[in-house]
Amino acid sequence: MIFVLIPILAFLPAFFWFFIFLREDKFDPEPRRLIIKLFLLGTIAALFAAILEFAVASVFFGPFSEDFGRFFNDPNAGSFPNHVLIFLIIEIILFAALEEVLKITVVREFVFYDPHFRQVVDGAIFGISAGLGFATLENLGYFFGTASEEGTGSLVVVFILRFFASTLLHALTSGMSGYYLGKSKFSKEKAVFWQGLIAAVLTHAAFNLFLFGGFLGVLFEVVFLVIILVFLINKMESTEAQTIWGLVFLKGAGKKGTTS
Repeated sequence: MIFVLIPILAFLPAFFWFFIFLREDKFDPEPRRLIIKLFLLGTIAALFAAILEFAVASVFFGPFSEDFGRFFNDPNAGSFPNHVLIFLIIEIILFAALEEVLKITVVREFVFYDPHFRQVVDGAIFGISAGLGFATLENLGYFFGTASEEGTGSLVVVFILRFFASTLLHALTSGMSGYYLGKSKFSKEKAVFWQGLIAAVLTHAAFNLFLFGGFLGVLFEVVFLVIILVFLINKMESTEAQTIWGLVFLKGAGKKGTTS
């Protein structure tokens, strides 16, 4: 019976965070078709990420698989060679970069030139949509795996953690890179997109590293996510984000036309 409910459980976190974030697009809400489109494309990006991560892990990190397994069973840094820990950190950063690049690529390739992308905040909304789609497919995999291998009790714990941590993380990081994509579109500061993407990758990698900190690491994650959430919400509510640039440009062009 629980397996029938898992798809619903996988979507619930996305619905909740959509409700929180879509309220920030106050003056010029995006068409639902675009939100759904990016959500679905985000799930496809997650599938590509899973395939690529499996391939990279098999080729480059396969020789250390047994050491990694022992590390996850007993994460005592003192009991492992430094090079193994270094490879683990590289893997975490590499996979964070891969996932963030795939999520924001969905936005750049499919809606960057869409006429409804006319505010900086739209970039954040589009990024969040792709991120929540990405997280939902991940949720499906984690929930099915946990339910089949560890039972309902563990599934409840994993659901809570992914609801308030991992799903939110994907929304925040892709929302961050989406925000700076929008800023680069509507200003001369084109390099800010790359700065935003790097910030998203580092945020994602830091979150993953906190996972090894046990209970204290979980507390750090909660504080960390709250800080990033407040930061992104403040950015999305700013005058810079909420200005309807398309209308401003048209109004400016109209004034020039009347004076010539």
